[in-house]
Amino acid sequence: MKKSLSEKEKLLSTLTEIYDQLEELELVLEASFSDLRLSLDQKELEKLKVHEQRLSVIEKEFENLSKFSAEDVTNSNPIQVTRSLKLELGF
Repeated sequence: MKKSLSEKEKLLSTLTEIYDQLEELELVLEASFSDLRLSLDQKELEKLKVHEQRLSVIEKEFENLSKFSAEDVTNSNPIQVTRSLKLELGF
């Protein structure tokens, strides 16, 4: 009887140690994943900033091209403008 009780106590002690180790592991993993998540978020924000800058450069270039083409239309012969518009409408 005492023998089985001591075995049960040993088993209970071992299970308690395993449980404590699992709790510690859970805390470490949670902290590690949290740091990893923050790192990934930061990398994604940096990537988005690069693309945002590229888009703003493209938008500025497009605005400049639009201004030049608008100036060309206002400075050109009205007959040529209507001809080019008719060609555009034909497509």
